[in-house]
Amino acid sequence: MNLFDTLLEALKRSGACGADLLKNVETGISSDDLCIRQELLLFSLVPGLVLALIVCSYFLEKQGGTKAEIAQTIAITAIFIGGGNRFWRGIKDLFFQRRITVDVFVTVSLTATMIIGEFLSAAIIIFIIAVAGAVEGYTLSKSSKSIHRFLSLVPQSAHLITGDGEIEIEVNSIKKGNRILIKPGEKIPVDGIVLDGNGDVNESPITGEAMPVSKSMGSNVFAGTLNETGRFLVEVAIEPEDTIAAQIIKLVNAAESHKAPIQRLVDTFTAWYLPIILVIAGIGFWITKSTHDAVSILLIAAPCALAIGTPAAVSAAMANMSKKGVMIKGADTFEQAGKINTLMIDKTGTLTTGMPAVAGIAPVCKVSEEKILCIAASAEKDSVHPFAKAILEEAKKRNIRLHEVDDFISVTAMGVRGKIQGKTVLIGKNDWVNEQIKNKTATGSDGRASVSVAMDSEFLGEILFIDPLRPDAKEAVRLLKDLLGDKHLAILSGDQKKQTALTGEEAGIPVTYGDLLPADKEQLIFEKRRLGHKVAMIGDGINDAPALAAADIGIAMGVCGTKFAAETADVVLMREELSLIAEFIKLSRVVIQRIKLNIFFSIIFNLIGITLGYFGLLNPVLAIILQEAATMTVLVSSALLITWNSGFFGYKTDNFKEGKIVGQYQVQGKN
Repeated sequence: MNLFDTLLEALKRSGACGADLLKNVETGISSDDLCIRQELLLFSLVPGLVLALIVCSYFLEKQGGTKAEIAQTIAITAIFIGGGNRFWRGIKDLFFQRRITVDVFVTVSLTATMIIGEFLSAAIIIFIIAVAGAVEGYTLSKSSKSIHRFLSLVPQSAHLITGDGEIEIEVNSIKKGNRILIKPGEKIPVDGIVLDGNGDVNESPITGEAMPVSKSMGSNVFAGTLNETGRFLVEVAIEPEDTIAAQIIKLVNAAESHKAPIQRLVDTFTAWYLPIILVIAGIGFWITKSTHDAVSILLIAAPCALAIGTPAAVSAAMANMSKKGVMIKGADTFEQAGKINTLMIDKTGTLTTGMPAVAGIAPVCKVSEEKILCIAASAEKDSVHPFAKAILEEAKKRNIRLHEVDDFISVTAMGVRGKIQGKTVLIGKNDWVNEQIKNKTATGSDGRASVSVAMDSEFLGEILFIDPLRPDAKEAVRLLKDLLGDKHLAILSGDQKKQTALTGEEAGIPVTYGDLLPADKEQLIFEKRRLGHKVAMIGDGINDAPALAAADIGIAMGVCGTKFAAETADVVLMREELSLIAEFIKLSRVVIQRIKLNIFFSIIFNLIGITLGYFGLLNPVLAIILQEAATMTVLVSSALLITWNSGFFGYKTDNFKEGKIVGQYQVQGKN
C-alpha cells in the first residue's frame, strides 16, 4: 500500500464525496512519479476545500442580507463535498440494509442540525469529521501495512530456463519441475531447490529473519524473498498457488473476514443504541427546552469510538505479531487466546529439533567409547538414516578417523553389516544384532533410542540417542509456566512413554503423554475442554492436524506447517521460536484489556458529553470535537499495540539472528 492508497483510504473513511473523484487520479500514477507535494495535496484536498468554503460562508453570513442566503448555500455545498458519502452510506444502512451504524448516527445528527438552521455549524462538524477521518484512516493503515505487505511479495514474472535458453513468463504459468533463473536484486517467484550457483537471500518478508541467509546448491528458497547478491538456478518444488507466500496471503484474507466476538457484541449493542439515544436526546430537549442541546446530545452520543475500539486494537496487534513472524488467522483468535490456561505441546519437531543426536555411548568390558564410535561411524558413513547422520556428526566432533569398510550390506529396517580391517561388524537394531552374536548384554538405555554395535560376533556396546530440545525450549517453558502454571503444560507424543517423559524432565514439563496416535491426541484435548480447560495445541506436522482442530487455539510451528495450518490452525509461527507462544498469549491478554479500555474511554466521553448537554453547556461543534477526541484517544490507545513488547527477561522480539526456516521440500531426484 503506497501513500496514495493510504490517503485515498483516509479520505474514504472521512466520508468525503471528493474521495470518489480521486479514484480516477490513481490511474497511470506510479509510485516513482508521485512526489511528496502531490501526496500532501491529495491529503489536504477535501478538508482544505471544505475549510475554504466554511471561511467564505462565515464572512458572508456576518454581512447579512442576501449574502447570508449565499452563505447558507456555500455551507450546504461544503457539507455535500465533505460528507456526501457519509450521508449516502447512512441512508443505505438505515433504509436498505436495515441496520444501525455510526453513519446513521451522523446522518441523523447532521440532518437535525440543518433542520434547526445551523448550516455553518453542520459544515464545521463535517470539516472536523473529515480531518479526523483522514487521521484515523492513516493511523489504521499503519497497522495494516505490516500485514498487507504479503500481498505484494511475489513478482509477476520469472526467468524460465528451457532448451532454447532463457524466456520470461508469468508466475502463474510456472509448473513444478521447471527451472527458474534468479538474478541479483530480484524477488524469488517460487518455492524450490537451488540447483546451481549461490547467493545471499533476505527472507525477512516470510520469517522476520533480520540477516541475509546464504544459499547454495541444495538450499531451499521461498517465493517472496529477495536475492540480494549472487545468481542461482532453482528447480520449482511446488505449484505457485501452494507456496509459503500464497498460504500467508490466504491466512491474511481469512483474518480480515473474521470479527472478534466482542466486536459482534458491540455491533449488536449499536443497533439498539440509536433508539435509546433518541430518547435521551428527547429527555434533554424536555429538560433544557433547547433544540441545540438535543442535537448536541445526538452528536456526542454517536458511537464512533465504540465502533472502532475493537478493530483498531486487533489490527494493531496483528501488525505487531506479523512483524515477529506470527500469522493470526482471525480477529477472534486474540479473544480466545487471552483465555488460554492449558497448553499441549507436540514433542518431535516442536519442542525438540526432530533430528536425533548422540546422547551417550555405553560400552561393555574394556572397549572404549571412541572405538565403538569409530566402528559405527565407519560402517554408517554412506547411510542416510537419521541415526547414521547423528553418529557421523558425533565422530566429527571427536575428530575420530574413519576406516574403510568392505563387503558393506544394508539390511532394510534392521541395520548394516560390513568388514573393517578383516573383522565383521554389525550396527543396528538391538534385537537384530542380538540374534547374530554370542554375548549380548543388556546395558539399560533408560528408555532412550539406541543401536547396538558388535564385532566378530562380540557385543561391544550401545550408542544412545536423544531428540535434542530446541535451543530456546527451556526458556520458553519457563515463560509459559509464568503465564499458565506448572500443571497446565503437557507434552503429547507418539514416541514411547519413557522417551517422552525424559524429554519432559529435560524441558521442565512434568506432565507427559506418550504412545499417542493422532486420534488419541484429539480425544485428550476434547477431554481437557470438557473439564473446563481452555486449551491451546502446538504442533508441526500433518499428523497434528486433528489435535490442532480440536483445541480452542491451534498453533502450527514453522513454514512447513503453513498449508495444513490454513485449514486447521488459528496461528502460524513462521520461525522456530517457541518463546513466541508466550509472547502471543501475553499479547492476547493485553489486547482484551485494551479493547475493554477503549470501550471504557468511549463510554466516559459519551457520558461527559451527555451530562454537559443536559446542563446546556454543549453546542453541536463542541459535541463533535469531544466525539472525535474520544475516537483519537481510542486510536492512540490501540496504535500503542503496534510496538508493544512483552519485556520477558532474556527475550528480545527483534533479535532473530539464529532463526532458521523450517521445512524441506523434496524435488524428484533430489533431497
